[in-house]
Amino acid sequence: MKPEISEFSYGFALTNELVGWVALSAAPVFPSLIEEGKAGGGYDVKLDRPGVPLFLQFKRSHCMVRRTAKEHQAVVALGGTLNVPYYRFPITEATTSDQHELLLALDDGSNLVFYAAPRFHRRNEINQAWSRSDVARRSLFVAPRMIGPLDDEQHHVAFDGGNTWLCSEPRVLEVLTNRGLEDKLNGFLKEHDQPLGERLPSLVAEMHEAERRGRLKAELRRGSGMPQDTSISDRGDIPVVETLTRRSIVEGESGAASTPEPEPPVSREPKPLGGEAAVLRQVADIAAHVFEAQLIIVQPR
Repeated sequence: MKPEISEFSYGFALTNELVGWVALSAAPVFPSLIEEGKAGGGYDVKLDRPGVPLFLQFKRSHCMVRRTAKEHQAVVALGGTLNVPYYRFPITEATTSDQHELLLALDDGSNLVFYAAPRFHRRNEINQAWSRSDVARRSLFVAPRMIGPLDDEQHHVAFDGGNTWLCSEPRVLEVLTNRGLEDKLNGFLKEHDQPLGERLPSLVAEMHEAERRGRLKAELRRGSGMPQDTSISDRGDIPVVETLTRRSIVEGESGAASTPEPEPPVSREPKPLGGEAAVLRQVADIAAHVFEAQLIIVQPR
């Protein structure tokens, strides 16, 4: 069954819920709001304190209800368990995009990078999860390096309430729940006590290098010989667009909250910025336009 919700709606709901974590301060960074100095745009990030960059790529989940679904049949044939109904989301095919290779390169142990997907697919379910602050608990988080390099075939992550598999040739995946993600973030904060403002320039360099490695591996996998210089993160002409906009939840006639639908991104010239704000915007821009991920800065309260 096709999802009734958009990646934008799910990402909006999940991101705003993560902001309210009790033990941590999680601030999504939106490039255009940094320029305007608005709350939530980046100025509420304490650059003189330790902080961990969290990169999330949001996925929609398709609900599979038949035992004839190929993931179910493949897992059962191996003697594994994947209960029906279950959910799945696709990993972008390598023939279509370098997306997975780029995220895999970024997920090198020095950053926290995850695909995030919901255990629901209907509009009324996301509304219910939103109203109960239950979006994160009903999500799973999959690190690209847990998936590893892929070939040019179609691949899905398939999951039920307790089992997660990478298909087409099934193998068990290690994933995180919201509690596991919070524990991971707390561990990273203990290990990385450098003030965030001091870390940002090296983070930009790491992201440039991750893009270079990812595109190199993608070109070599395609067998096209020496890769072309397709890197865009070190160019000065990246268009600034709004990725997720902090918008009010719209109340329906029944009083139930509904999530907003995306508006078309509008390209514009970035306003001049200086110092750490400019570097923070650069990190957010690269995350959005190269890695197609939302940057969230997580700090201790």
